[in-house]
Amino acid sequence: MRNLFRHIAIDLNWLISWSIIAIAAHVALFWVAMPITWSINTFADLPFQIPEESSVLIVGVQVFLFWLILRVPGLVEFFYDIELGARRPSEYELHQIEAAYAYLQGIADAKGIKLPRIVWRVIDKPIYNACAFGRNRVALNQGALYDTKFRDRGLEELAALIAHEIGHLRHWDTVHIAIRTALVWPFLFALKLNNLVYRIPIVGLFFNFVIIPCNFIITIAARLTGLTSRMGEYRADEFSQKLLGKDRMLQVFAGLSEERSGNNILAHYLNSHPPTELRRENLRKRTDYRPQFNIPPTSDLIEHFRKQ
Repeated sequence: MRNLFRHIAIDLNWLISWSIIAIAAHVALFWVAMPITWSINTFADLPFQIPEESSVLIVGVQVFLFWLILRVPGLVEFFYDIELGARRPSEYELHQIEAAYAYLQGIADAKGIKLPRIVWRVIDKPIYNACAFGRNRVALNQGALYDTKFRDRGLEELAALIAHEIGHLRHWDTVHIAIRTALVWPFLFALKLNNLVYRIPIVGLFFNFVIIPCNFIITIAARLTGLTSRMGEYRADEFSQKLLGKDRMLQVFAGLSEERSGNNILAHYLNSHPPTELRRENLRKRTDYRPQFNIPPTSDLIEHFRKQ
């Protein structure tokens, strides 16, 4: 029952956030389109008139961009790569990643759990961490690869870190973020236009009258998901535990670098990740946990993992 409530709470929160963003973006685009269509109809001398109340047209533009971003393979992931500074792994790094994933795949097959096909990325940061994004990408920080390379049971530890990120992919946490991005992008056109004309007398006031409140509403709606994103982290932790056991995930927590913004009560509830100590406590206190007796990685896998 607890897991069902968590799934419903996460999906409902995202649905509310998407709805608010889509409506606010539509209002902003509609407001921006009015003077543009009026100017074209008045001065362009076209053989036809563009409807000034183009609500259906605006919806069409939003739906088309939404479809384009989510359906074109690698499009939204390309922009995430740029934003995160993610790159493809070197051959040296790929040996290590593939060995950990092969071990994870073998355990998943034995337990009847299907893993998605992953596109690997590496982020050149020295901190121990990883992230999933888009439809099928997992990015590992260089710090995580370096720290686990020659550590005792490092292969299993890296596999647990990867399993956590795959948990996000399996539960569509990253797709939820991609949908939010697809809904926000059309609004960025209106925001960019407002930034260009806001100094012009009367015209700037006309645009600011709607664009600024809509920007505020969209910002708040995007932050709403922070109220349940911590549930998503617990869920991904438990998926990793289901595959590799509690000890391996606790080992990950021991090395995990924690980046938290702010220390007030609002920052606590809107932070995307719960404190590491609370995540550790959640796994320790789980009453439905059953010990995992996984076969240790073979010597060939370990050799591949540590290959120079």
